[in-house]
Amino acid sequence: MSDAGEIEVAWIGPQRVPVWPESLELFRFDKDVFFTINSDLVELQQPLIDAILEAESKKLDPEDRQSPGQGGNKVRDLHSLGVPFFDLLNERARRLFMHVTGNKTAVVDDCWANVYRDGYYAMPHSHKRSIASIVFALDNGYEDDAKDDVLNGVLSFADPRMPRCCPGKPGYVSAHVIVRREPPGRMIIFPSHYTHLVTPYHGRRPRISIAWNLNPHKVAGEVVHDGRL
Repeated sequence: MSDAGEIEVAWIGPQRVPVWPESLELFRFDKDVFFTINSDLVELQQPLIDAILEAESKKLDPEDRQSPGQGGNKVRDLHSLGVPFFDLLNERARRLFMHVTGNKTAVVDDCWANVYRDGYYAMPHSHKRSIASIVFALDNGYEDDAKDDVLNGVLSFADPRMPRCCPGKPGYVSAHVIVRREPPGRMIIFPSHYTHLVTPYHGRRPRISIAWNLNPHKVAGEVVHDGRL
């Protein structure tokens, strides 16, 4: 990937959208975890949702069509879908990486969409090739199915290096920290080595997220998708 900063504005149809609007705020979720609320993107994302679901329906590779506990069906090579909104979203993720880490470059080591269907979840895991991971909630699924269950299909953390997970004693996990579904358009960044998971999702419409693993420079070797989280 090229260095961020080359593209400041994206065109989505006739609409001119800044890659990083001046009004976009960065919020701290925990010591090394931050998020933005990208309300300007919510009305633009349907073409990407449609393209991901179409690509998922054609997936025959067992590596990408996962068992319920493997984090949803994976759709990769999102650039190839030909949806301008993804290019904007990808650039915003890279800019978020730079804002948080202080690096002047941002290289995407891996990026994919997760399509969670009813009963799907992701077991606790971390990512070893990158220093930071980003998750964007593209579609939270059918909210009416989840309105009474705050643990339905949510990104969560359980890591002894994360202060909010250890309210009683540093280094001892005694709290399961969740990232609530609301508000729409949340993009969260966290250290890749933090242990995270997604609780079981139940809903009539798929829950879709997009994930990135990033570094300031390209990492040697190729990403191997071995079916593991």
